[in-house]
Amino acid sequence: MNILFAASEIFPYAKSGGLADVAHALPDALREVKHNVYTIMPLYSMIDRAKYNIVPSGLSFEYWLYGVRHQFDIFHRADVPEDIFVYNPIICDRIGLYHDAYGEFGDNGLRFGLFSYAVLEVMIRMKLKIDVIHINDWQSALVALLAKTRYVLDTKVVLTIHNLAYQGVFTKELMYELEIDWEECFKFDGLEYYDNVNFLKAGISYSDVVTTVSKTYANEIQTPLFGYGLDEVLRINSHKLVGIVNGISTDIFDSKKDKDLYKNFSTKRYKGKNDNKLALCEAFGLADGNRPLFIFIGRFTSQKGVDLLLEGLHLFKDFEANFFILGSGEDYYNHRFETMAHTYDNIHIEVGYDEALSHKLYASADFLLMPSTFEPCGLNQMIAMRYGTMPIVAKTGGLHDTVVDFTDVGNIETCPKGVGVTFSEHNLYWMLHAMAKALSLYGNYDKFKAISKHNMLVDNSWKHSASEYIELYKG
Repeated sequence: MNILFAASEIFPYAKSGGLADVAHALPDALREVKHNVYTIMPLYSMIDRAKYNIVPSGLSFEYWLYGVRHQFDIFHRADVPEDIFVYNPIICDRIGLYHDAYGEFGDNGLRFGLFSYAVLEVMIRMKLKIDVIHINDWQSALVALLAKTRYVLDTKVVLTIHNLAYQGVFTKELMYELEIDWEECFKFDGLEYYDNVNFLKAGISYSDVVTTVSKTYANEIQTPLFGYGLDEVLRINSHKLVGIVNGISTDIFDSKKDKDLYKNFSTKRYKGKNDNKLALCEAFGLADGNRPLFIFIGRFTSQKGVDLLLEGLHLFKDFEANFFILGSGEDYYNHRFETMAHTYDNIHIEVGYDEALSHKLYASADFLLMPSTFEPCGLNQMIAMRYGTMPIVAKTGGLHDTVVDFTDVGNIETCPKGVGVTFSEHNLYWMLHAMAKALSLYGNYDKFKAISKHNMLVDNSWKHSASEYIELYKG
């Protein structure tokens, strides 16, 4: 089967969140089972072309829209020609992917509308015999509309919603710039949205299949609480909505060979995990490295529950435990965490993101905090478990699908899921209650270690999820 996988970011070339990880790992998993997968993304100016051996493919073309000539140059990796890149100055010549210090780029609608045109033009001009176009989130969602209206293709289109909160809503004047047919497309079952245009809504309406990244989230987004204004559209299209839990790359996240760790370890050489904790605490000045270590890694947004962390910091200082917070996000939260960074001896805060440091944290910690208000899938909890770190999670979305509370497990050896601590009510009291449960379990260290080792062996790879996608592609 020939698959064209389009995304606005793909690891390791460009990354702002979990989409990039998925857009790297899922195509790799599909290739492993002998499917031909082409990936396509913008060639942003910050991508190191020399490092990744990205060279011109020999294809360049111009495309006229609304009297404006747009130039596209197509590149690929010399050693992996299936990794395709689109260069266009409007799309690519930016400091950030979607925003800079002043906020969202005002022409994001035009940028990713052009990218959507480019995806289809590349497929046609390179004469790729594609069976399925797999698009991701609002940035490539317009591919579905264009494929079914302007290009009138029979090719199957699958849309994956990674986070419904981000939809790509713009003024309707964009219809002119992108030459989208008003009569055919500006309607409720098209891309019209309260007299604006909504790229993700268009993707939902025109795709043949819509997937999201966990079964629970697929149900949640059909309700007003989680639907972000698209719950009715999703209920109407529920016949083509499927939830498939993401996986993680078990090659990148492997405690036995991860080069970023202080010391490699496994279930059979488990002492190495504690050696990592001791080294981390010494490196960052956290006293008594034998204490339990809680970590948070993620974006500083309300979705990730960072309000609960900020509210609880003055209480965490009294825990017989250490805390390490790594992340960045909205300016308000960045500032709050920066002002608290050196307040308490047992709490270390790093505002920013460092991939290597995140690996060290996963390997060193005893507990990962994920108090998300909602979580479509979540990768952190699966990565943490891969390194033997127990997740403490809000019971929502993919967290509900991948983590079972240790008090609900009878025989740990027969539990098919990862094991951690869960809480349902999203407030500080219940998060603290979950943390107290975790510390109580840690006091029974033999049981804690058994769960930690169990989690390291749970299969959260892309193997099962990829097979589910293959069945969707065939259906």
